[in-house]
Amino acid sequence: MSGIPTKISVRAIARDGKFLGDDIGGALITVRDALTKELLAHGVTTGTSGPNEPVGVMCVSLRRGQPLPTTGASVFNVCLDLDQPRCIEVTAYGPLGARQSANTVSATQWIYPGKDVVEGNGFLLEIPGLIVQIVDPPTHFAPAVLPQLHIRANVAMMCGCPISPKTGKAKFCPGLPGKDQPWLPEEFEVKAIIRSAGMDPVEIPLVFTELPPGNPPGQFTATWTPPAAGGIFAITVYAYQASTGNTGVDLATVVAPPA
Repeated sequence: MSGIPTKISVRAIARDGKFLGDDIGGALITVRDALTKELLAHGVTTGTSGPNEPVGVMCVSLRRGQPLPTTGASVFNVCLDLDQPRCIEVTAYGPLGARQSANTVSATQWIYPGKDVVEGNGFLLEIPGLIVQIVDPPTHFAPAVLPQLHIRANVAMMCGCPISPKTGKAKFCPGLPGKDQPWLPEEFEVKAIIRSAGMDPVEIPLVFTELPPGNPPGQFTATWTPPAAGGIFAITVYAYQASTGNTGVDLATVVAPPA
């Protein structure tokens, strides 16, 4: 006896952000039987990060229970043949375009044969965290001379959405004042912690920096003077958004010569 086709639309959205679209690699989705762990379907979400503002997810005002705007938003569609109710476990891993920062979330839900989960948000999974990439120094940096160490980190939302000032034409939500725009640099605490044998950890705040000519968003920088003795230094950079708990981390090492 064949089962009844049952459709499920799975989306992954960044916490305090938009959907994980093709521009950040999407999210890997797996669908399993929650009890037996049998793999029922897997694939990658495809589509955009969602409608552009002012009708996009970051700018619209919604009542409780009202679905998010999903027109064109990245999605993984699956059709299961079910001959009985089944509790499924759906997992999202992403963003695939920034795997060092990728996180995994999952949820379970009963599915009844013939009762699709496609309307509204479909099966929606929220991915927490922040993309953090140490751009400078490259890991295992071993220069012949190092009077100063320049530290630069790229920080973004898990959807790849930009952390930057948003005023004038750069406003993300045209109907909101500048202080209420999403993903402003002052929302984020970014620091580098430098450790080495025989010394106390050094904590260095990184500040948002505009870098002409391209002015890429999400660039946080600082400088540090290594001790004269040199040595091997482990660098941890973290970014933290207090309003959401979003956190991201990256690591690098530096081999500094004696001065």
